[in-house]
Amino acid sequence: MRIVFFGTPEFAVPSLKILAQVKGIEILSVVTQPDKAVGRKQEMTFPDVKKAALELKLPIIQPRTKKELEEALKDIKADFFIVIAYGMILTEKILNMPKYGVINVHASLLPKYRGASPIQECLLNGDKETGISIMKISKGMDEGDIFLIKRVPIENEDTTTTLFSKLAVTSSVILPLVLSDIVKGILSPLPQNNQKATYCRKIEKEDGKINWNKTAEEIKNMIRAYTPWPNVYTELSGKKIKILEAEISKDDLPPGKIALENNIIKIGTKKGSLIPKKIQLEGKSPMDIKNFLNGYKSLLK
Repeated sequence: MRIVFFGTPEFAVPSLKILAQVKGIEILSVVTQPDKAVGRKQEMTFPDVKKAALELKLPIIQPRTKKELEEALKDIKADFFIVIAYGMILTEKILNMPKYGVINVHASLLPKYRGASPIQECLLNGDKETGISIMKISKGMDEGDIFLIKRVPIENEDTTTTLFSKLAVTSSVILPLVLSDIVKGILSPLPQNNQKATYCRKIEKEDGKINWNKTAEEIKNMIRAYTPWPNVYTELSGKKIKILEAEISKDDLPPGKIALENNIIKIGTKKGSLIPKKIQLEGKSPMDIKNFLNGYKSLLK
């Protein structure tokens, strides 16, 4: 089975590593985004998938344009192209290149949460389950026919970080089996119900700003979804403060009102109140509430 693997972030790495170990699968090339300058020093940084491909000694392609990508792939004879969070929309010409088509791993229960941020979206909405959908890519955004859906429960304390890890491992386990069943003719794709489709957009930095007129549960879900990026934040005495961990209290306070009781901070919301447990002041390291009160209690006035 000859494949080309497309992926960029850490989420795609477990699947790449598993596919590289499966007997009977040959990875012809790994396609990933170009290196990027990161941080204040603008140091050139490799995508996570490139790091893994180098460790596995696999050929790497890093095109900057769709035309470059088409040119790089034109002579490759593959059974599958596998796409996991690659970051570029593929042209129809590319979709028609492999024998069995282009297979995509999407981190939601399609047709729910098509688009760029399905893991964060299910946490924002307080969903109790999510999953992996393996589908054949079509022209539309996540509209392709589905080969398999694997459901994964969401625990109360799951965050974007933990859910990314769970879903990445899940996809790595089921993907080789799906590819084998497609080749054997055991598995055929079924069309999605477009009437039930929902979409999620790309997350912006400003999305993390707290509106205290939301409920405490909604704000807690924001913290679960937006940590470690873009983080959930508010202001105290003109200083930006990130809330990294929090609990919910049934005690009602006016939205945005701060109450201090026995070294516990409660902040009012539309329903209930939020109890920050771990925070980070602008320019400071993360700290628990005890340390915050020891050094910055004056900000609450």
